[in-house]
Amino acid sequence: MPNEDCRKIKYFMPEWDDRYDLEFDFINDKFSSKHEINTNNDVYAHHMLKQPPYDGILYSLGNIFSVINNSSNMGDITARGYSNIRDYYLMDKVEVKLEIFGDCGAFNYVNQSNPPEKFTPDNIAYLYQKLGFDYGISVDHLVVESIIEKKDGERKKRLLSLYEKRRRMKLSIDNAEKFLRICKERHYKFIPVGSAQGYSPITYRNSIAKLIEMGYDYIALGGLVRRNTKSIMEILKVVSPILKGRRLHLLGVIRPDCMKEWRKLGVTSVDSASFFRKAWLRSGQNYISPDGSTWYAALRVPIINESRMSVNGCEKNIAKLESDCLRALRDYDKDKLDLETTLDTLISYDSLFLRNGSDGSNLRDSYRMTLQDKPWKSCRCPICRQIGIEVIIFRRTNRNKRRGLHNTWVFYNSLNV
Repeated sequence: MPNEDCRKIKYFMPEWDDRYDLEFDFINDKFSSKHEINTNNDVYAHHMLKQPPYDGILYSLGNIFSVINNSSNMGDITARGYSNIRDYYLMDKVEVKLEIFGDCGAFNYVNQSNPPEKFTPDNIAYLYQKLGFDYGISVDHLVVESIIEKKDGERKKRLLSLYEKRRRMKLSIDNAEKFLRICKERHYKFIPVGSAQGYSPITYRNSIAKLIEMGYDYIALGGLVRRNTKSIMEILKVVSPILKGRRLHLLGVIRPDCMKEWRKLGVTSVDSASFFRKAWLRSGQNYISPDGSTWYAALRVPIINESRMSVNGCEKNIAKLESDCLRALRDYDKDKLDLETTLDTLISYDSLFLRNGSDGSNLRDSYRMTLQDKPWKSCRCPICRQIGIEVIIFRRTNRNKRRGLHNTWVFYNSLNV
């Protein structure tokens, strides 16, 4: 039976240290004077937007511990002079209430036999408390189909045996039990979240049942990132009946077409950076339409003195061609130039660059669709309203990440509709 609670699903944005130069000069492609003096003057999305497109941030303790050498320094948080995670994100300067969700970053050590030595329930619980997290996930070990091992200097895939999968599940359950006991004994203020691992719907159900028996009210399903939508749905349908109003977080996955069903099945929170990172990771799906129905290709205008791609030939006037291309796009946006001329100018400049693979090929039709529809014109998100066509131009971090923020804004505003 589906969960009757149907609470609003919260969305947590994973931490990638994604900050923005608030006064970046898009016309001249220049950082602001504040950024040039100190990059710490850059801001997070929740400082740039009055209503950020997330309910909180998911921060991995893998950013604090070094998985490679097991060092236990406090990483960027104390290095930048902050005493806790909320100060690090300058939460006191935000009008809306945002929460901080912590996990162990198990994908960082998925190929190891065990979590790093410093990743004990005691150490992790202590860090969550000391740094002021709102939620903290117990120490887990991912149950996956295969891992990568180094042999004779080569990286090779190895399938995990049934014994190894079960051992990882037991390790995660044992750690969750110790973790919860420590939190209760020391009266820690953050909400402990038990990690459930499995390799089938019934094994996930068994893990959750054990966590509930321990006393967990909030449970996180791990190891879902490599699973397809059908597999995730099968798991949720099996585990939903035993939740009985308890909260359920899905680690690292979102499926826009499934959110209503997930909510009925008891999912109360999710995290994923997929919408954000699509802004620059795919050649044909960089910008989502305001209604969430269509993906558009961003318009690539490489910066000639920063491009990692090789210039095709030794064109003497390439700087002028770059400038002409940007001017054409801005004129088209203002209805001062026709579509075909704009498209020809864009393709002429874009074709000067050699790319690895087929990423940059056959983009003319995609560019035509983007220019013809002008989706940024009808978008009401703060990013599109502020910088207009600059959001669709694939060029430097401050444009690309703002486009990712637009994508996230569209997803977030459709999440609980």
